[in-house]
Amino acid sequence: MIKILTADLSAVVRTIEKQIFSSCSDFEFISSCSDAKMLLDDCRKLHPDFVLCSADIPDIRNAIKVISKEMHIISVVMNTNLSASILFYGATEIQKPEFISMSKNDTTDFLNKLLQIYQFSNIKSEKNIGGKNQNSSTENCPCESNQKSKEKRFKALVVGVSTGGPKTLQLLIRSLGKDFPLPVFITQHVDTTFDKNMVSWLDKTVDLTVSLAEDGVVPLSGHVYFAPADNHLVLTKEKGDVKIVLDKSEPINFLRPAVDKMFSSAAEVYGENCLALLLTGMGNDGTEGCKAIKKSCGYTIGEAEESCVVYGMSKSAYEAGAIDEMLSLELIGKRVNELVHFTGGDSNE
Repeated sequence: MIKILTADLSAVVRTIEKQIFSSCSDFEFISSCSDAKMLLDDCRKLHPDFVLCSADIPDIRNAIKVISKEMHIISVVMNTNLSASILFYGATEIQKPEFISMSKNDTTDFLNKLLQIYQFSNIKSEKNIGGKNQNSSTENCPCESNQKSKEKRFKALVVGVSTGGPKTLQLLIRSLGKDFPLPVFITQHVDTTFDKNMVSWLDKTVDLTVSLAEDGVVPLSGHVYFAPADNHLVLTKEKGDVKIVLDKSEPINFLRPAVDKMFSSAAEVYGENCLALLLTGMGNDGTEGCKAIKKSCGYTIGEAEESCVVYGMSKSAYEAGAIDEMLSLELIGKRVNELVHFTGGDSNE
């Protein structure tokens, strides 16, 4: 859990923040305060992982400088007027929400944005990932060959991920190796301010080519294609060629891009030649898509609880009987390569 400390001039806002973070299993709400001095004192005493504060607190800029530079604590400053804001040292600035009128969906979006910032931070220490292997039941699998994955010839790898995605994806893509023979399609729940930065960062830190997906492109082996923010990534087949389509159709369960949308289209295009990974994240996006892939006799792997930042999406699919194997993150890349190279998968055949 991420230990969070908040600061705001309004007692009402502090109360609402406490309710929001106390109800989220990803955060441990440890304290709130109303001024910069109290914020510094609480940080020294309580050692939070994450600080969320309002830009209108007097002397908050200097406090954030100390918190970020000297204490190495991730800091987020909420500002009601970003167009007139002054960049805070070492802190990420976001638009301050109207807490009093926040709906359930607004609250989820707000929490997801903070979790994305936390994952992108260079201050955060890396999570120690376990290596235990879990195998799920495949009794609901409609195809006998789905239980005999070595008989398959995979032609595409599709990946769904949400909270905790950036670092998880970096480790995963690195583990695939520089000569990975399939195109890789990824749907990551990400805000419009993060997609280009995330893809650029990944492209610089892994061996494979990573880019935002473009409409009408024929995917290449060894390339990683990300669904752009606010677009579903859909796979279609035209005259024998698989093509990427960017789809602005309605969000699925309030999400666009949605893992379910991409997985379901991959099931139609690739059928039993589709290999899917469902990784860390909140909610149940990906469950229906995994069902579609299993129904088409593809193969599904979920990230096990011990390595997930949030054990939600893969848990939902596992409990629905839509996962063939549950593996910790450190084992997934090795397993994918075993499956792909054993079967001689090649997207161009």
